[in-house]
Amino acid sequence: MPPETRTPRRRVLGIDLGLKRTGLAVSDELGLSVRPLPNRTPKSRDEDVQFLVSQVRELGVDDVLVGRPKSGAIERRAPGFAEALQQALRQAGLGTCVHLVDEDFSSAEAAARLVASGVKKSERKAALDSEAARGLVLAFLARPR
Repeated sequence: MPPETRTPRRRVLGIDLGLKRTGLAVSDELGLSVRPLPNRTPKSRDEDVQFLVSQVRELGVDDVLVGRPKSGAIERRAPGFAEALQQALRQAGLGTCVHLVDEDFSSAEAAARLVASGVKKSERKAALDSEAARGLVLAFLARPR
């Protein structure tokens, strides 16, 4: 297919917010693969937002997904975090869109994917948050356009 007739894709960054660890994952430009990034230990909201702005710039991200569970501390934190990130991205001159997305069952699904892919039990805890973020991106890319 000639390049001018292809549907352009966008690079997507997924964020699985956590109190102890925040998982991150990014897609390629074509939306064909999603790779986990190293987890981030949350610091202050401002530090976390500035870190993510630098990641968006460095990775060339077009869309950011902030996972929001339906209960708990993160449910209350996620909307404000997403808004702070969107404002910081605008102030940085980046046209990146921030989406607040449902993340119910993302950790349970991530754990099942890790087991199915043969990740050792001793390594699963460290991989769980970035795998949950990866699941957010995969679900976003799979939805009809």
